[in-house]
Parts: sequence; C-alpha cells; structure tokens
Amino acid sequence: MALTKKPENILIIRLSAIGDVINVLPALRLLRSNFPDSSITWLVEDRASEIIRDHPDLDEVIIYPRKKWQRGILKVNRSLNVISETLSFYKKLRRNHYDLVIDFQGNLKSAVMNMITGSRNRLGFGKGYCKELNYLSTQHHAYPAGKKIHRIEKNLSLLKELDIETNFQRPELPVTRDDEEYISNFIEGNADPSLPIIIIHPGTSKFGSFKQWPAENYTLLADMILDRHKANVIITWGPGEVDTVNEIVKSMKHNALPACETKSIKQLTELIKRATLFIGGDTGPLHIASIMGIPVVGIYGPKDPAIYGPYDGTAIVIKKDVPCSPCRKRTCGDPICMSTILPEDVFRGVEKLMQKK
Repeated sequence: MALTKKPENILIIRLSAIGDVINVLPALRLLRSNFPDSSITWLVEDRASEIIRDHPDLDEVIIYPRKKWQRGILKVNRSLNVISETLSFYKKLRRNHYDLVIDFQGNLKSAVMNMITGSRNRLGFGKGYCKELNYLSTQHHAYPAGKKIHRIEKNLSLLKELDIETNFQRPELPVTRDDEEYISNFIEGNADPSLPIIIIHPGTSKFGSFKQWPAENYTLLADMILDRHKANVIITWGPGEVDTVNEIVKSMKHNALPACETKSIKQLTELIKRATLFIGGDTGPLHIASIMGIPVVGIYGPKDPAIYGPYDGTAIVIKKDVPCSPCRKRTCGDPICMSTILPEDVFRGVEKLMQKK
C-alpha cells in the first residue's frame, strides 16, 4: 500500500473485547511513533473503551454504544432516540473524512464501519484472514505470515503495508493519580511491604465462562504457594465475582487478601502493575499483565495460546493435551481441557518463575 503522503487523520477500528483491544496497543504505539503529527482516533465499543480512554497516543476515542442501542431499540419510548443517535453517529464517522482507516477487527460489524467512513484508504486483512466477507469492505489488504500467529503479530502485520518496521514496542496503559492513590491506600493498609505481591485472578467474562478454572483449584494453588513462599497473595475480581473470591479465601488454610473493589479497568490495571507475578486464565486482566511485562502463569483450555496466549517471553502457559483442544466453541458442557489441569500443574509453573526472582 503506497501512501502518496503521510495521513493526517487516521481511524483505528477495534471494537471489542478488552483482551483484543490490548493486543492492538503495540500497533498503536508504532503508528504514533511513525506519524507523530497525525490525528489518531479509535472506534471502540462501550464495554472496552475504558482501557484506551485518555491514552497519550490517541487524539480521540469514539464509542460505539452497541449494548445501549440494543436495549433501547426494543423500548417504545426509547426507539426513536436510538434511531436518531445511530444516524448522528454514522454521520460523524462520515463527516470526519479519515484519509486512512485501519480495521483490526475483521468482521461484519467493522466492515459496516469501514464503508460508512467513505475513506479511500481502508486497510484490513485479506481473504482467509478475516470473517464474514470483511475483505470486501477494504481496498488494501494484509496477509499475515500464517494463521497460527499471535494476535499481536497479526495486528502488527497490518502496519507492514504502511512500510512501518514492526518491532514490538511496549505500549502505555495510563491510569489517573486518583487510581494510583486508591490502590496505594489498599496495599499500604493490607499488605506487608517487605513481601512480593502475587495476584491471582480466578474470574473470566460471562461470555468466556467455559474458560474458567474451578474455584477450589485456586484455593489449593494459593495454599501451595503460601506453603512454600512468603508473599502477599491478592485475589482480584470483577463484576459479579466477589462471592467466588470470598469462597476461595474462606476455604484456604493460609491468609490471602481479597482485592479491593476496582471500579474501573484502570484501577485493576494499577493493582496488577504492583504485582511480582500474575496467575489467571485467558481473560483481559492476564493480557494487561502480559503487555506490561509482568511474569504470568496462564491457565489455558479451549483457546490456542500460540494465538491468544500471553505475549511476554517470561510467561508460562499451563495447558493439557486433550484431543478436542483447541476449539472454537462458545460453550461446553464438559470442558475437560480445564478440569484436567491440576493445582500441582500450575504450581510447577509458579515455581519456575519464582526461582528466577
């Protein structure tokens, strides 16, 4: 793809989810490095928007309120408002006159957004590397080195089409001073400052609940760690997960700390940033830890860690070789890929990383 001049107005499309948005951040870092004077906007769904709000490499974040509109369109007193808001949203995308649109999503939803912009330079993945005929909505196409490459590498392959050297650069995950102070107050009031912090995150999104390791396994794992090491074990949680965390802590023979309520992704990011080690499944917080260079022990079942795993080289992935994994299922009545992973398996991974400290 040959640009006749440096783009002045760039739109990134990656609508969701949190982990996927994080996997585009290294590409954003390179875009900003190569186009320091360009205006860069990111189009994202509301549920994943917070991770990039106030990001120093972005000039604007446009939120696509999909869930809000889906709820409103079914209500008589809201449907007209939703239609009006939708039209205004689409008009804004068109009116902004982007001279480069980069589609990291690669599906039907992003294809619609591509077409609405009217940009003459729409870059996306080629046939076979996107879904739902998305390639028909872009004029310029990238063909990654293979289909079994990490999502970060796949995203960076789009930038090769712009003649950008795609050496990985660690991106920023900005937080506010208030968030820093909130987390500092929690740690100073509850943790031993002389000991390392090990974060365990047992939850997953509701969408990915079949990727969740059993709570009782996390209980046994946490006790194994504290049998061997002096550490602050902090168990983090998201919406609807506090009961699971309390159950784990209550069932332990040692003392672990339930994390404070993190009212935003940024607060959770700041807490993870304080960790010496992060342990968890295939979910957004794991990718936050990995992208910040924190040693990670990832517990993987249905997803292929070569594609969706932690990116940092210090990470250890715990996975069982079962005939049905990896898979593309959205639900599973018998996720043996997760249930056959034992606490001892994960603890061995923890020990390897702790020995490097």
